[in-house]
Amino acid sequence: MATIFMLHRVHDFEKNKLPVNENMKITPKFLESFIVELKSEGYSFISLDRLHEILQNNETVEKQAVFTLDDGYKDNYDYAYPIFKKYKIPFTIYITTSFPEKNAILWWYEIEDLIMKHDEIILSNNAKYTCKSIEQKTKAFLEIRALIISLQQKNLLSQLNNLFDNYDVDWAGKCYELTMNWAQIKELSKDEMVTIASHTTHHYALRQLDDDECKSEIKEANKLIELRIGGKVEHFAYPFGGVNEVGTREFNLIKSLGLKTAVTTRVGGIYPEHKDFPELLPRIMLTEDFKVRDVGRVRRKRVAVL
Repeated sequence: MATIFMLHRVHDFEKNKLPVNENMKITPKFLESFIVELKSEGYSFISLDRLHEILQNNETVEKQAVFTLDDGYKDNYDYAYPIFKKYKIPFTIYITTSFPEKNAILWWYEIEDLIMKHDEIILSNNAKYTCKSIEQKTKAFLEIRALIISLQQKNLLSQLNNLFDNYDVDWAGKCYELTMNWAQIKELSKDEMVTIASHTTHHYALRQLDDDECKSEIKEANKLIELRIGGKVEHFAYPFGGVNEVGTREFNLIKSLGLKTAVTTRVGGIYPEHKDFPELLPRIMLTEDFKVRDVGRVRRKRVAVL
């Protein structure tokens, strides 16, 4: 029926970076070629609003493609937007509001830089990671990433400072280098082809928060985005978005807020049954090695439910 593609960054690949972070990118060249291939295969490009309409009206459609980009990286504005505009393709950007507020902790990039500069990382909890080869660096990154996601999210900055006490890390430094500002987001919001949606305030793993904290992360972000763009927020993406990060509580909260859709990182396509589950829509992550023919192979003919 339809496929929601998940992107994060659209940027050329860089040297001295870890594959795990670089795999969050696709190049502008690949994005354009993928769009051209989709068009040649008879795909139509629709917005999330249109997808919601199709589901609610029980319309019979095929080969519908939806493009979504998570977080609010500056390259979405610099490189992705001109390509989508060239081909008149609607798309959605899910904004984590601490990005344009310039106080986000983009720890996955700070950790990457730290690992690339050292042959060994020693944390304050005495955990040691050998980082001589790229394989060792990647393994260390993944293990530290899992550790950080498991931390209490509300006090993440102080915990990071304690954990990396042996190193001088500017946890907010990457914001100014990599993320959009509010002026760019507002400009995008004025284009009828662009949907500005919400991705919480701090990009915390929501299951690590208590009820009030979880509500605040979602509601305050929605309120700030609406204030900044002068429009309504009707779509949402769960940070991390896997079965370990979001569940029944988060799904029910989104339903209670009356949002049209919410997307996860669960892998699959969109089917008529999703009319009853618009708060947990699956997506397919777009990577450089992904082919249009893979859409049928990846789509799972079941609704992603608990």
